[in-house]
Amino acid sequence: MTPETKKIDPRAARTRILIQDAFLSLTREKVFEAITVKDIVERANINRSTFYAHFEDKYILLDQLLSEAFSSGISSKFQSDVQLNEDTLKTLIVAMCSYHENISNHCNMVYKSISSYMDNKTQLKLKELIALMLTNTTSFGVIEQENLDLLSIMISNSIYGATSYWYSKGRHVSAKELSHNILPYVMPSIEMFTSRR
Repeated sequence: MTPETKKIDPRAARTRILIQDAFLSLTREKVFEAITVKDIVERANINRSTFYAHFEDKYILLDQLLSEAFSSGISSKFQSDVQLNEDTLKTLIVAMCSYHENISNHCNMVYKSISSYMDNKTQLKLKELIALMLTNTTSFGVIEQENLDLLSIMISNSIYGATSYWYSKGRHVSAKELSHNILPYVMPSIEMFTSRR
């Protein structure tokens, strides 16, 4: 049986969801540092060996949740061959606004205690998505890979920083309006870079 045809054990999938739900419920009560594997297994009503059969530790569990949240909230909105242009940037900015709201709603206390860790993980995912979009937009030679990485980091940090700031300051404008406010700062760099052939 190949890995592609191997079926996912429904019991294992249910157990993972049970563990994730237990962790998420604890994040509404405690800061991340205070949540222990013991807390998670007691809340999920499973034993420790079951937890460790699915996750190495609570950091891996958090990484998995962040990755799933990013995939369902951001990456799923784009095809694998999507190009980076004004329309996709608007969609990306609005999606990042929703992402901040969802993360805060589900992991508020955890986010407050380890925000820099969560920010770094999310920014890395965003950088990878933007690099893919840029690669789809124009052809890059080997020499230009460093410039691609640099531009991806600049765009992802700009979008992440602006949407995070927007959320933390009370969302005084709509996500759509925020996207219009950000574009004039981001588009010139993209246009300059993608015009190079």
